[in-house]
This record gives sequence, C-alpha cells and structure tokens, in this order.
Amino acid sequence: MVRTGADSVAQALAVKGIDTIYMVSGNQVLPLIDAVGRLGLRMVHLRHETAAVYAAIGAAETTGRTSAVLVSAGPGFLAALQGIGVAASMELPLLLLSGSPATTAPDGAFQALDQERIAGALCRASLTPADAGQLHGSISGAIDRATSGIPGPVHVRLPVDLLDASVEDSGSIPTQDVQRSARIDDRTLEELDKVAQLLGNAERPAIIVRPSVARLPLLTTLAQRLGVTPIVAESPRGVSDLKYAEMIGALREADCLLVIAAADFAVGFLAEQFIGRPRHVVVLDAPGDPIDPGAGYVRVRADTQMVLQFLNDRIARRSPMVESWTDTMSVGATPSTPDSDDGLMHPLAVAAALRDVLMQDDVIVLDGGEFCQWVRFGLRNVPNLTLWNGKLGAIGGAIPMAIGVAATQTAGRVFAILGDGSAGYHLSEFETAARYGLPIVAVIGNDARWAAEWHMQVGRYGRERAFATELTYARYELAAEGFGGVGFGADDAPGLTSALRSALASTHPACVNVRVASVRNPAVVH
Repeated sequence: MVRTGADSVAQALAVKGIDTIYMVSGNQVLPLIDAVGRLGLRMVHLRHETAAVYAAIGAAETTGRTSAVLVSAGPGFLAALQGIGVAASMELPLLLLSGSPATTAPDGAFQALDQERIAGALCRASLTPADAGQLHGSISGAIDRATSGIPGPVHVRLPVDLLDASVEDSGSIPTQDVQRSARIDDRTLEELDKVAQLLGNAERPAIIVRPSVARLPLLTTLAQRLGVTPIVAESPRGVSDLKYAEMIGALREADCLLVIAAADFAVGFLAEQFIGRPRHVVVLDAPGDPIDPGAGYVRVRADTQMVLQFLNDRIARRSPMVESWTDTMSVGATPSTPDSDDGLMHPLAVAAALRDVLMQDDVIVLDGGEFCQWVRFGLRNVPNLTLWNGKLGAIGGAIPMAIGVAATQTAGRVFAILGDGSAGYHLSEFETAARYGLPIVAVIGNDARWAAEWHMQVGRYGRERAFATELTYARYELAAEGFGGVGFGADDAPGLTSALRSALASTHPACVNVRVASVRNPAVVH
C-alpha cells in the first residue's frame, strides 16, 4: 500500500489521540485537509486563524489534552501567532501545523517565511521534517514535546511537496509518549528536605503557582495538607488580581511562601510592596523562566510533579497553626454591587445576574479588559470551570474559546463574557457557532469605549485628553443575528435577567448586549 505524506500526518494525529483539528483552509494544506477528512477526523473550521487557535485553547483547557491547529502559510501562519502567544502564557499543550511552499521552491517564493525562527520565539520548538518519511515521527514527537515539563505550543512546518509525496507504509509506526526518566539529585533532595520542614512547620503557609501547576491533582493534595488555597499567577494584572485580593494582601504575614511559578510580574517579585517579604520564600521555577529573583530566596529547579510528590510524602495533613489562616488564604466572598452614578448597570450587577443562572456544569470564558475584570471579581468564588484570557493580556478571544469548549461536548452550557472592544475582534465567529450548532451565550458589556485605556487617559491627562478610545453603543446583538445566532439587548437588571433566560432557552448561539456603566476596576495595570 502506498500512502501520501498527508496520510502519514493524519494517521500520526489519530494515533496520538487527536480527533479534532481547529483550522482555517489554505491552498498549501489542502492535501492534509483531504487526508484528515478521509480518515474521519473532525475538522472545526473558523473564520480567522487567531480564532482557530483560541478555539484550540478552549478545548485543551477543558479536556486536559493536546489540541491541534492547522493553518496555511504566509499570512495564515502569521495570523495564528497571537493565539499561540496566549497559549504559551496559559501553558497549554497545542500543536500548530502550518503549510509551507515546497522544499524545492526558490528563495522569495510565494508566502515563504522563516517560520522556524518566527514561531520559535513563541513555541517550545519549531521544526520542519526533512522528507516525507519523517512526517509521522515529527508529529508524534511534537505532541510529546508539547506535554512534557511545562506544557506549551509546538510548531511543525509542512511543505506542500512533502504532503503530496508518496510514502511506503511498512505498517504502523510505533510511538511512545515521553516518559519521566528524570530524577532528583542528592543536592536538590537536601534542599527539598529543608523546604518540606519549612512548610511542615509553618504557622502561616502560602502558595503561588503557575497556570499549568494549578491543573495538577498533586497540587490540590499539597494545598489541602497545608490548609490553604493556592494563588494562581494567571492574570494580566498580576498582583492586582481582585480574585485573590485579600490573599495577596496577607502574603506579607506568611511565614513560608512556596512559589511554583516564574518569578515575573504576575508573582510580584517586581513589585514587592504588594507581597511584602515573608520570612521564608521558596521558588520552584523552570528553564527559560526569568532570572533568579535575588538573594534571600531558596531556589529549586527540578521536575514539578516529582517535587510535589516529594513534598506530599513528607508533609502530614494538618491545619495551619494560626487560627483563621485557612480563611485568610481562601478566595474572598461575593462582593456587593454598588450603584453606578449614571443609572446604567454596574458590571458587578451583570456578574450577579450571571450567578443567578449558572448551573454546576456550566463553563465561563472571560475575556480581558475592564468589564471582564469586574465580572471576574463578581464570580471569583463560583465553583464553575472558568477560563481566563491569560497573563499576556490579549483581548478578543472569548467567543472562539467558548466555541472550542462547546465543541468538546464535555461541558454544560458555555458563557463567553467580553467587553465591546473585545467584541470587535471575532464576532464573525458567531457564524462558526451557528454552523456547528454550538449554542454558546456571549454576554457583551457595552460602555462604548476601550475602557481600560480610556480610564488611564482620564486619570493621567484629564477627560478632555481622552483621545481615540471612544466607540459607539453598537448593536452587537443584531450583528450576531446576521451571522445565524439570536440577539438580545438589555439596559437594566430585569432586562438582563429576561435576556439571559431567553438566550439559554434558545438552541442557537446567543448574544446578550448589555449597556453598562464605565467604571474603572481597582485591578489596575502596572
């Protein structure tokens, strides 16, 4: 039997358990689209390459498995990169497959780019198979690389002549996942013994973790043993994140702070006035993270899961020795909803209305921006799976991310929460949601401005110098209807409640356009 290189790629994806590819079509990848279709793998094709990556992000976060993205060469490849940067900041395993001119194409060929160099700045690895016979192994190895250590995106460039080439099939090519063969050396074991003693004897322990570590059951076990809730360093506003405001404020009182994260702005080493200086600080980071935060810290670099297992084995289950510390190191209560000055709905009132309709299996996808910072605050203690826009600070991804969550068919209802600035990025993906019958509910907080920047301008320069940040109260719900969804407008709490109920009763993707007060969020950008 003779197969093509494209068949080899499609079979490698199937062998590694990838059954859905998020994509936008393009001429260089038509052979692979054909092979994937003939093999019966699912393709979810979106309207924009960045949106395709966001959808893959939503799927990876929901399922815990690697997601695959397929785009064409040139502008298709470049358009995917914003989403790839977000995936890297969220530490999610993604496989980016991009088309390319043929290996025999001359310099300056149509849509030729130095993809390895460009993608290599964002991905854990970027590679090109040398010939068609290497395609299967390259795909398999890339997926393994995406999930090993700190997860992240890996890129494989697919020249079109390799996809079209014939490949002799000698049977299934065996593949193995990367096995954890690392061990903790004796010197590191000595350091970890000290760490275990510090944590085990701490009266007021605290934990800060990176996004990928927050997904590990071993962290849940350790946090339960110490009687505290971990702070996840996932917000673009870092130590101003209102979800953990009280906890961050109390860190200076901790006698042992375990940081399993990069020593960057989101952790607070660049703003020590926010976290103070606990008596003992232990930093467990990874290769490629920012430089050592300085003297006075215990710094350990080893396999995260092995370290967590080591600490769990040596620390007995207990409560903190200081009464009420468990409550202090827990996410705070639901905030009250203040009145707005202009009679419009306060963003926290939108969060309250959402709380009233949430069910146990519902998933919340939060975009960035001022409105969503408020909603994150208002929903900070709900038990629902909540996806955030990542600490890179990109906006506009909520709708396609919600599509990716819904496409997995493993979640309940899916809510995308975004501001009107963010809505302008990927509102056309309502057509994708309608085409695939995915009844997501997008709630747009509309204050007719780029609110984060507008408030910064007003604060710095005065309202008369708020240039180029105002928008119109656009009818996004009508645009959603034009793309095949249903739309509802709301100006007050009763209207929002009615709109949400109607949206949830529909079998179509729904847009709820809520006119809200423009209120600056306390979680400021530093």
